[in-house]
Amino acid sequence: MITVLCVLSFLVGFDLIVTVPMLPAISESLNINMEISGVLFISYALAYALFGLITGSISDRVGKKKILLVGITIFSIATFVTGLSNSLVVLIGFRVLAGLGAALIQPTVYSIVGEVVTYEQRGKVMGSVTAALILPTVIGIPIAGFITDMFNWRVPFFTIGIVGVVMLIVTRTFIPRFKSTTSSSVVKMIKNALSNRIVTRTLLISFMYYGGLEAIFSIIGIYYNQYYNLSASFIGGILLFAGIASVLGSIISGKVMGRPHNKKRLLLAVSIVSLFSILFLTINDKLLYVSILLNIIWSFSYAFGQNIINTYMSNQDDQIRTTVMSLNSSAMYFGATILSMISITLLNIYSFIAVGILCAVIYLLSALLTFKLQTR
Repeated sequence: MITVLCVLSFLVGFDLIVTVPMLPAISESLNINMEISGVLFISYALAYALFGLITGSISDRVGKKKILLVGITIFSIATFVTGLSNSLVVLIGFRVLAGLGAALIQPTVYSIVGEVVTYEQRGKVMGSVTAALILPTVIGIPIAGFITDMFNWRVPFFTIGIVGVVMLIVTRTFIPRFKSTTSSSVVKMIKNALSNRIVTRTLLISFMYYGGLEAIFSIIGIYYNQYYNLSASFIGGILLFAGIASVLGSIISGKVMGRPHNKKRLLLAVSIVSLFSILFLTINDKLLYVSILLNIIWSFSYAFGQNIINTYMSNQDDQIRTTVMSLNSSAMYFGATILSMISITLLNIYSFIAVGILCAVIYLLSALLTFKLQTR
């Protein structure tokens, strides 16, 4: 069952970043501007964030397996048909539908882990699922790029769609049926979740924690190119090692989380590490290997902390667990979208140092909220 959930997480993560290496080919094929890149990512991320506000509550009310199967169906069809798109409008439309499918899948995956895994083992398993979500940043981008070079940009979408259909059959077979955990309305479940001060505080932490990551990640290629004049392949190699560090951070955090108080202390520690590593990274423009080291440290600490947040949220309310996990995912993607746009604006007006200061302030606020967080 856990293997199935990890594969589903991998597909969601793969679909999110699959357009990154294919943008030149898509632009040339459809005769559209390269600036489409931001539109494609934002359309997927915003769809995930917006639909995620309600999909978790629907899952708690209807049943996790039903929603998971519906999500996989929408995700697979939308991603496959994306490969048939012949215009920007159609392309964006199906990316939005794929984002909807992902918003149904990923929070439900996290919720099922919270449902079937014991408290003592939950952090470890959540670490594996989160690592599967991050893994596409390590191997997904080169795989998508290779397939695009060998065939064309449509084939990766077809591949994900077909694998999604296979996983639909596998999920029906290996994931058990879960009873509805509540009969409350969607609005009431969301209201109940947001009335919990611990949940709302953790949602703010997720917003800032993931947003701080994307604020620097969205411009990291520009940073290496402008400061060190590196080629795209060299930058890709750096991001490969950073991605490996993220996967390791997620796995290791799952193994070291034990007592409730450890979660708070560890999250506080990695927030501080992220703060200083990003700040010093953007200030440094002379020592390339120092920048690479700081990038790897930041990537490791981010993934380490994100798994703590996911595990922490899954421990809150058993009756509306999927609602809480879905709101958490929405907070992450809203943070990614909003803070990425702010960072790009700051870069255009000022410099990378301004982005570093923004991220430092964001992680400082995240650390302060974490310090006041009650442990569970």
